[in-house]
Amino acid sequence: MPTLIQLASWKGYSLEELPKVAAEVAAALPVAGVVAVHGTMGAGKTTLIRAVLQEWGTEEEGASPTFGLVHHHTVLRQGEPCQVRHMDLYRLEHEEEADRAGIADMMLEDVLTLVEWPERVPGLMPDDAHLLQIEELADGTRQCILSALRG
Repeated sequence: MPTLIQLASWKGYSLEELPKVAAEVAAALPVAGVVAVHGTMGAGKTTLIRAVLQEWGTEEEGASPTFGLVHHHTVLRQGEPCQVRHMDLYRLEHEEEADRAGIADMMLEDVLTLVEWPERVPGLMPDDAHLLQIEELADGTRQCILSALRG
């Protein structure tokens, strides 16, 4: 039976420390596959994703794709151009909407796909998706944990 294994964590970082944390998160993320980005509204999911995209040198706007659902980015990772998708599924009401929009097919492609609000499409999330959990702590700082299923 697979077990969720913590790969890396960052605790107690502030907005000022975000570029350093984003650089470390960027290095820890897989080159391809799906990363479920979990966190409550306002936890900093989009802010962290924007900072990671900037770390990878994207020249494209890193705005929240909430109204377009998916933003496609070409980035440089380890000197090689890579494709990254940023999905924000917050406004989806039914999993069938995502399926009709091609979200399920996109998650099967060999690119890195960062998915905000993955709980909106539980039946479409691949079994081998990584988990990036972002949480606001009581003192106003953030905690971020990267995990993956193993076994």
